[in-house]
Amino acid sequence: MKSLFTRSTVALALALSFSGGVLAEDLKISMYADITGLDPHDTSDNVSYSVQSGIFERLFQFDNQMKLIPQLATKYTSNADATQFTITLRDGVTFQDGTPFNAAAVKANLDRLSDQTKGLKRNSLYKMIEKVTAVDAHTVKIDLNQSFGAFINTLAHPSAVMWSPAVLAKYTSEAELRMHPTGTGPFKFVEWKPGKDVKLTKFDNYWQKGWPKVDSVTFYPAPEDSTRVASLIAGQVNAIYPLPADIIKSVTQNKNLAIQRDPSIYMMYMAINTQHKALADVRVRQAINYALNRDVWLKISAAGMGVPAHSAIAPNVQFYSQQTSPDYSYNPDMAKKLLKEAGYDKGLSLKLWTSNATTSVRSAQFVKQQLGQVGINVTVVPMDSGTRNSKLWSVKDPSKAEFDLYYGGWSPSTGDADWALRPLFASESWTPTAYNVSYYSNKAVDNAIMDGLKTADPASRAKAYASAQSLIWKDAPIAFLGTPDNLVGKQKNLTGVSMLADGSLLFNQAQFN
Repeated sequence: MKSLFTRSTVALALALSFSGGVLAEDLKISMYADITGLDPHDTSDNVSYSVQSGIFERLFQFDNQMKLIPQLATKYTSNADATQFTITLRDGVTFQDGTPFNAAAVKANLDRLSDQTKGLKRNSLYKMIEKVTAVDAHTVKIDLNQSFGAFINTLAHPSAVMWSPAVLAKYTSEAELRMHPTGTGPFKFVEWKPGKDVKLTKFDNYWQKGWPKVDSVTFYPAPEDSTRVASLIAGQVNAIYPLPADIIKSVTQNKNLAIQRDPSIYMMYMAINTQHKALADVRVRQAINYALNRDVWLKISAAGMGVPAHSAIAPNVQFYSQQTSPDYSYNPDMAKKLLKEAGYDKGLSLKLWTSNATTSVRSAQFVKQQLGQVGINVTVVPMDSGTRNSKLWSVKDPSKAEFDLYYGGWSPSTGDADWALRPLFASESWTPTAYNVSYYSNKAVDNAIMDGLKTADPASRAKAYASAQSLIWKDAPIAFLGTPDNLVGKQKNLTGVSMLADGSLLFNQAQFN
């Protein structure tokens, strides 16, 4: 067995647990949307993952630079072709209901995640798992049905959390289970009032001694940007997630407030429903890309803080490959030319769905304006996250998908090109299996994505994913927009609250200084 990753438990404990003695307080955070559920195995949005991360933990985690670190695991080994992984587990950890964390608990969770009959939103992410064996109380062996070089990264995905196996056994229906979240994290679930707040409280027997530093955390959904900022300025909340880039001056001008800014791996895009006749024509899809000024979009959506898209994935994702052909620089004349060639020079009417978050609606209105200049009439349809999820991700018959365009974003929380591409562009990922709401299908892309999974060799994986990115860029199943920076607004005396590059919130080490 070749050791691929080892990290000292002592070093991790020092890194995660060192702090000065301060009085615990209550933390209040305003978020851009409400959560959609409390089962990470059946979740697809970063707002929910952010809240859940206080309750649940994973075997591996990312730090704020997306560097892989152990959490409930301490080390792992792998065979040469990355088809078998042996993981050593942390000792002395208990779930919030008193159940011990051990190999049996890991097996129960990975078996649930890999069971493709469960119908959970994240099952497809773990379908490579063939068998999980509890070798002893603190060792688990995982056999895969294929080589999968990104497997440990996958175990660091926010869905790969450990539930108490006792709770999994007690609540067999998803409807019941999702309201009884029980993990090993620093905070216990108290209640969720949809549309109002989510409350967590301190877990006194948390394994990282000295943490958490706050007694409770309460999350308040506030889709309106101005509402979130006003609540921060008024001292009603201690942090807002995210900070709207266009009104950062109201924070920077306040001596009691501060901004946390970090690069992201979030790709903002507009899905194009290729099942609809006009949008099945690649010339129309390319025309949409030529019609959009990405630099202006970045200024409108993120005050220019970030980078415009030059591929289907963000620059900081592993195996990113910049694309130059076609050159989708702003070119309305080219857009009109392509539309004329496709037979739509007399106009085209499309329906654009978006969330009701202020920034999303503003960006959708920008798209409407830009496409209108080339003869595409757009109707913007904002909706709350729950309605959007139901109408967008649950459609089983592609012919019944009601939208033409969908404005959204995708964060590959594994940090790897596989999860940046496969869920959005593989033929196997059409909703409701995954998140390919463009209903895009290209066998050459499918093959390139699978080639990237067949090996653990970085050079071979890079070549495969470069091919996939090139093909997707030409086919334009989405409008490629860009990657905004992550911004959190907070009180100056608050530390330990920031955003990971994947767009999720970190607050487990929050403390007031």
